[in-house]
Amino acid sequence: MFQKSDMFKKIKSIFVIDESPEASAEMSDAQDSSSTQVTSGTTATPAAPSPTISGESGKPDQKFTDLLLKAIESNNFDGFDYLEYKNSLKSIEAVIPDEGMRFKSAFEMAKTMGLSKDKLIQSAEGYLNILVSEDKKFKDALENQKAKQIQGRSDQLASIEKSILDKQKMIENLNKEIEASKNQLSSVRNEINDAVVRIDVTNQQFVASYNLVYNQIYQDIQKIKTNL
Repeated sequence: MFQKSDMFKKIKSIFVIDESPEASAEMSDAQDSSSTQVTSGTTATPAAPSPTISGESGKPDQKFTDLLLKAIESNNFDGFDYLEYKNSLKSIEAVIPDEGMRFKSAFEMAKTMGLSKDKLIQSAEGYLNILVSEDKKFKDALENQKAKQIQGRSDQLASIEKSILDKQKMIENLNKEIEASKNQLSSVRNEINDAVVRIDVTNQQFVASYNLVYNQIYQDIQKIKTNL
């Protein structure tokens, strides 16, 4: 078993890592809560196939690779297991170029540490199950992010669209009310103009009648004064 002080560095060194300098912020948010604890006594079961990714964005990311390897680190099984065996493979890579011979040589050394083929496979499958668990946690976190950032915004979008339609209907109703008010305004103006004309005519008629009667009486007074 690796020493705690340099465990992660050693685990990282025995895996071929294609590091990418850029990171996906959305994926990082989803992964913040992802942390799997698997006890050393976990029984290995056939692991699920690794998730397939297509497209230019489907490249290994340094942060995610480190996270997965740290999950393996935190669940490193006791004793000499697959990780130590893989470390042995790495250490003799330059000495034994043939892969088949490397696997056999490293296993011969591992057997002296009490590691059998079954235990080797069982421990390797145990680490696969750790990765499968991390994959599930990541997918769950990702779905949660989708629900928050996509579905939540979709609901907001629908609400805004409804608000726009409601306001458009309100504007249409207001325009109809404005048009009706304009027609009413025109009608009232016409009524006022008609009333002004009628009042003016009535006034003129009254003045004419007033003058007619007034002048007759006035003239009679003058005639009385003159003739009597």
